[in-house]
Amino acid sequence: MNLTKSIAIAAGLLASASGFAMSSKPSAPPPDPIKDFQNSWAGKALAHQRNLDVNSPMIDNNILGSHNTYNSEAYRNATRYLDPQQKHSIYDQLRLGARFIELDAHWTAQTHGAKFWEWGPDLLLCHSGIGKSVGDLHVGCSLTDRFVKDGLQEVRNWLNENPNEVIILYFEDHTDGHHQELLNVINDKLSGKIYASNGCKNIPDSLTKAQVRAAGKQIVLWKDGGCSGNTGMKNLAFTGLGKIDRIWEDRTAVGAIGAFFTGGKVKKIEAADVTQAFKNGGNIVNLDDMTYNDGRIEAAIWSWDRNEPNNWGGNQDCAVQWGNGRWDDAGCGSSHHFACKSNSDGSWNISTYKGQWTGGAQACAQLGNYKFAAPTNSKDNEALKAAKGGITHVWLNASDRSNEGTWVVH
Repeated sequence: MNLTKSIAIAAGLLASASGFAMSSKPSAPPPDPIKDFQNSWAGKALAHQRNLDVNSPMIDNNILGSHNTYNSEAYRNATRYLDPQQKHSIYDQLRLGARFIELDAHWTAQTHGAKFWEWGPDLLLCHSGIGKSVGDLHVGCSLTDRFVKDGLQEVRNWLNENPNEVIILYFEDHTDGHHQELLNVINDKLSGKIYASNGCKNIPDSLTKAQVRAAGKQIVLWKDGGCSGNTGMKNLAFTGLGKIDRIWEDRTAVGAIGAFFTGGKVKKIEAADVTQAFKNGGNIVNLDDMTYNDGRIEAAIWSWDRNEPNNWGGNQDCAVQWGNGRWDDAGCGSSHHFACKSNSDGSWNISTYKGQWTGGAQACAQLGNYKFAAPTNSKDNEALKAAKGGITHVWLNASDRSNEGTWVVH
């Protein structure tokens, strides 16, 4: 072996060793802007806010959701989801704070699998504007759209990681009566997580997230299309939202074309619309292109003021509403008036004197049929703000005294 060849071999071995050493070095995790959002003031404030209404009827809750949750560019390729309404996956929309998600289930043709005999009708997540079958095809669906089971697996993964969360799962039903097949997929992926309807009915006016949790469940299932003749589906799914209202938008190209020919306008929900909808008493706002940096998620915050709660000094465990209607965490020994709510008509009043937070029940009782309370939605919060007159700071019956960082309405 000549010297030149020996040197080349040695250099190659050195390069391999060096490459091995470099490849064995831990690499930095990829950036995760959704996690950054969750750790931001807005992400934390929304998480705190969602915990305030667990004992209030869902017909009074303010709920952010996504429209056509499955129709996302996260799943787009040359043959499917070419006109997406979302930027992120189903799982990531849940991470962003969507608590109402919509899945359109179609029983239609599919060509998944390498062998043609594996093809045939199945339950797919499709964006079909027509929704009527032509043979085995639903116009607008792609043969390669994702299976319903794949979307539900994402839901299950997130629920398993967040066992105290409750969502509304809406199925827009284009299954052509294949309810047993849909039920089989639901039971396979979400077994034990759905709060049963026990018959064809709307979501009850009195239902709370706390009741769903107490039953050991996490999902309120709504399926449109009327009452199913399938016994299992009938007893599992609600057939209507009842008094829960929602608004949604359509930012797709199909929506724009349709608006052009009908002389209408494409529905778009901006940040100001989110804020106003909740102030007006709206329940669900379904967003297209739900994402972390366009201001619309942050616009759903009606409670905590910016950079609050911050537990400044390590002893701020009681909530107070400021003059601007936003909330602050304060030391419970401070002296403020108290927010008092009528037990008869739900109107707000302010106590006649100031005191420490623990004196709220007594102060409100002196007004008559009132209780020390805290708003659990934007409309209620605005009503309290209006009732304060010239008073700026009032105690709210909400605290994290029992568990630092977990704010609850008492």
